[in-house]
Amino acid sequence: MMNILVTAVGSELSFSVIKALKLVKFPFKLYGSDIHKEVVGKYWCDKFYQVPLAANEAAYINRLKEIVQSEGITAIIPTNDIEILTLSRYTEDFLNTCNCLIIANAAKEVERFNDKWLSYKWFHEHGIPCPLTYQLTDLMDPEGHLPDLSFPMILKPRIGGGSRSIFRINSAEDLLKYSQIMPDHLLQEYLYPDNEEYTAGVYRTKIDEVFVIILKRTLKFGMTNTAETVFDSDLENFVKLSILKTNLSGSVNVQFRLTDQGPMVLEINPRFSGTTGIRANFGFNDVEMSINELILNHKLAQPDIKKGFVLRYFEEQYHFDT
Repeated sequence: MMNILVTAVGSELSFSVIKALKLVKFPFKLYGSDIHKEVVGKYWCDKFYQVPLAANEAAYINRLKEIVQSEGITAIIPTNDIEILTLSRYTEDFLNTCNCLIIANAAKEVERFNDKWLSYKWFHEHGIPCPLTYQLTDLMDPEGHLPDLSFPMILKPRIGGGSRSIFRINSAEDLLKYSQIMPDHLLQEYLYPDNEEYTAGVYRTKIDEVFVIILKRTLKFGMTNTAETVFDSDLENFVKLSILKTNLSGSVNVQFRLTDQGPMVLEINPRFSGTTGIRANFGFNDVEMSINELILNHKLAQPDIKKGFVLRYFEEQYHFDT
């Protein structure tokens, strides 16, 4: 029996990871943690622990080690951006002191790809097609004037996952208004067409095999709303070549649009993503792949991906006083 801890079980990403875990073929016991006492994922786990904020690093790490040692946790899957970055710095520590694997990329890579400006510069340096991106602070002159820009454009935070605080900017007037309250945001070229949005799940093995599933999707509230599997060797090769230029390993998410100039990467997320559970149902379970390769030392085979379509919806967790 394997004991697996998923962190931040009140987050959308954790829900997706847990859904993928429910489909694995090996026996396990699921533990969950979160900074809040009452979260949905608590009721999907066999046992739950409340933990300090990861920003309070010493207290957070000490508490997590207590849980790992008392419960014999085999692996930790962090699902919150701050926890992913924090725990990526402690992979060797947990492995050496607790014999526990933290499933996360190297801290240097997490830092780079969590930062959209550093990511953009990296894409540019390594010849990966991507939309033109600017720092607002670099665009404006001392009087607050802007150069000529082609609108619409996208305003997004430099650091942060999902689609929070992302805005479509239709004019210079819009940009000046938003820049007053979001001066540290990035401005990005708008890519057309709108109906060619893709998210790719990637698993890169220790011997540099790269497995890919591509989903063509529509968005709602910044998240995948509908998606269908796409089988296109050109797009798969584009994703594989992009990932092989990085030092990332294991589960990675690539978001891109297919434009008249070809595919262009919007961002690379160095972690499991919100479609992890969806991918698992289509036959691409990168949570299972991670554990099979990194813990059970299994050689991975090309996943058998099903052709299909998914519709996403909200659901509630009810508990009544008795």
